[in-house]
Amino acid sequence: MKTTRQKTIYIAARFGEKDNVREIYERFTEKGHRVVGDWTNHKPIKPYQEHGELAREYAIEDIEAAANCDVFILLSSEAGTGMYIELGAAMAQKIAYGKPEIYVVGKHLNRSMFYFHPTVNRRQNIDEVIREL
Repeated sequence: MKTTRQKTIYIAARFGEKDNVREIYERFTEKGHRVVGDWTNHKPIKPYQEHGELAREYAIEDIEAAANCDVFILLSSEAGTGMYIELGAAMAQKIAYGKPEIYVVGKHLNRSMFYFHPTVNRRQNIDEVIREL
């Protein structure tokens, strides 16, 4: 029987995917892992200039979580903005310190050249990631 140690999980995705992210987080917590930086509870804050203080707070929280988790997962999409900044933070940490493990998951695995960086594991679906952990 495979035993796994508890890992901290962060998922980057488009804000509109927050319900899907919550469901995925639930699957990881059922396996004994812990969610860090749960942005799915953030309030909508666009336009950012009208919510500058909250935008700053969210930006700090999300980058810290993306850089300091054990497993970083990006749900690929045909669009998005902030999730790619989070991916960059996770990649920089992986290069410098050897973690987090980075996964890009979904149908759009060819959208960015950075998905082909050697620090990134590309997977078709979240089930593959869950099995690997």
